[in-house]
Amino acid sequence: MNNKKQVDSTQDKPGVESVPETKAKRKAEAKVTSDSQKTTGKTSTGRGWRLLAIFLLLVIIAGGGALGWFGQTLWQERASSTQNFSQQHLLIETLQQNIERKQAEQERLLATFDDKLQALREEQQNQLELLESNGGTSRGKLLLDEVEFLIRLANQRLLVERSPKGAQSLLESADQVLAKLDDPGLMALRKTLSENIAALRSTAIIDREGIFLRIGALSDLVMTFSALPAHGLDVVEEADELAPKVEPAQTGEAATRLEKPWYQNLWINLRQATQGFVNRHFHVRSLEQPLAPLMSIDRETQLRHSLLIVLGNAQQAVLREEAEIYRASLARAEKDIAQYFVDNNDTRALIEQLQSLQAEAVQQSLPDISGSLYRLQNYRDAAEKRFGNREG
Repeated sequence: MNNKKQVDSTQDKPGVESVPETKAKRKAEAKVTSDSQKTTGKTSTGRGWRLLAIFLLLVIIAGGGALGWFGQTLWQERASSTQNFSQQHLLIETLQQNIERKQAEQERLLATFDDKLQALREEQQNQLELLESNGGTSRGKLLLDEVEFLIRLANQRLLVERSPKGAQSLLESADQVLAKLDDPGLMALRKTLSENIAALRSTAIIDREGIFLRIGALSDLVMTFSALPAHGLDVVEEADELAPKVEPAQTGEAATRLEKPWYQNLWINLRQATQGFVNRHFHVRSLEQPLAPLMSIDRETQLRHSLLIVLGNAQQAVLREEAEIYRASLARAEKDIAQYFVDNNDTRALIEQLQSLQAEAVQQSLPDISGSLYRLQNYRDAAEKRFGNREG
């Protein structure tokens, strides 16, 4: 009875399945799920491969483009270097051709020069043979003409150029030419030449160019010094007048001081030192007197130009050997600098240089070397009387 009720209750519930059917259904569902997962995995894997292939293709395309660009650049550089090499090769060939052409011209000129030199040697040899064939008389006349020319040239250089060295060299050359002539009658002439040469050697040489340049350097320094006020010298002169004067009859300060006590000598020395310091470094002016105006720019410029003119006159006097004008010009420049310019180390050094230049000698005393020319003329006149136009 109970079993029948259970069967009826089971048949009354159609939605309830049996256990085996449920398991089979679950297995089928799991299989379908796994198949769908496998299908999905395969689909995603295929898409990744496609992306990788596209990326590799892009990389290959970019690499090929870079290689192509690099190859084109190398090809262009090689073509340019090849063109430059060809141009340099052409330039080298042109230079070689020019060198060869110039070398050929030099060889041709050298050959021409050798031919002319050989012709001159032959002509000289012919002239020497002609001179030897004419005899010793013509040779002696030519040598005497050369000696006369040298002596006249020495006199001219001494008078015009005022150069003892040049005249000395010419007279020594004339004496060497006379030594080639074996004639006892030339002893007097050679003696006179020796005396003239000795006189030229003992002549003091004045460096006129050096003195000229020294004065020019001082002219440049004059433009750099500062000028004094217009009436600044009046104060200096007044201070000099207030200074104690020493009588010329006094034999010396030492003898006077010995006659006085030591404290009086000390007081005198102290007062003189103080007064000298004040006079050199201080100028006391009264307020009642007007101040001394400064020198105007025009006056200062005029003063400097005047100094330049004076120093230029000294330079011209050096070249003309005018000693009085030279010393007067330098003394005038020294006086103006001491009077119108500030007393400092620079101006004192300039004044010392002017004083040393005044001591320089600018007038050169030159000996008379015309006696050798007279001696030569006398010898030629005597030879003409003896041999009748055949000297030597």
